Amino acid sequence: MNIRVTGRHINMSDRLKEYATIKLEKLETYFNQLIDAHVVMYIEKLDHISEVIINGDGVQFHGREKAENLYSSIDQLFEKMEKQIVRYKEKHSMHKGPARGEINFFDVIGAEGHSIRLSQVSNKPIDKVEAYLQMKVDDKDFILFKKGISSVDSDMDYLNKNYAVIYKINGTVKMTEIPFDKIRDHKFDEDHFVEYDLEVIDDSPVQPNISFNKKHDCEIKKLSVDEAIKEIESNNTIDFLPFFNIESQYFNVIYKSGSMYEIAVPAF
Repeated sequence: MNIRVTGRHINMSDRLKEYATIKLEKLETYFNQLIDAHVVMYIEKLDHISEVIINGDGVQFHGREKAENLYSSIDQLFEKMEKQIVRYKEKHSMHKGPARGEINFFDVIGAEGHSIRLSQVSNKPIDKVEAYLQMKVDDKDFILFKKGISSVDSDMDYLNKNYAVIYKINGTVKMTEIPFDKIRDHKFDEDHFVEYDLEVIDDSPVQPNISFNKKHDCEIKKLSVDEAIKEIESNNTIDFLPFFNIESQYFNVIYKSGSMYEIAVPAF
């Protein structure tokens, strides 16, 4: 695992960098598919804070801890990441999500007798521009994706709640997400959803220039699966429907696939 240790507005000794590196290297004992880690240390008032983003094969971990000194904050951060990674491994050893590039399908029967196929999307964290490009490559009108973060600037311990959806509707492209701070506080009311209109300034297939313009309201509704089926059945002008599943507390997308309804759901 490639480990980078930096300080934010502080001078760091080589000894402190080495201490943090040795600590994080031990995490590979629990998960040998870790790729890289970026540790940032800084001081806020009397708090000495260590924060890290760790990228693995198809998963991203994040943690933040504060203590009376930086060495202690690294110790606490290591313990937190150790528990987070072990928890992830235990969950996936019992119920593995799809491997990179694969989709798992599960056929179920809804509460009102509808035949439903759940299709798990990739659990690889990607950024919103990469998700937009993937939607274009797949030639689809929507994509449900796990939203990764690219910098250590969030007081957020998340593994699975950070899913977002990009979709086309009435000639426009939109993205809806739940901010990290709302996920942390378990606030999943519609008022806390954030929706953006995407303005594609340069539709380059490699490095598109996209402006994400925040809206004041959100069109995605909170529904059960059966309510989502009724809504899509009652509207002949739509082929798919993004919604927030009130039963699982995740964004889903429902669409018709032959005689069966198919729902894109997160992978765990």
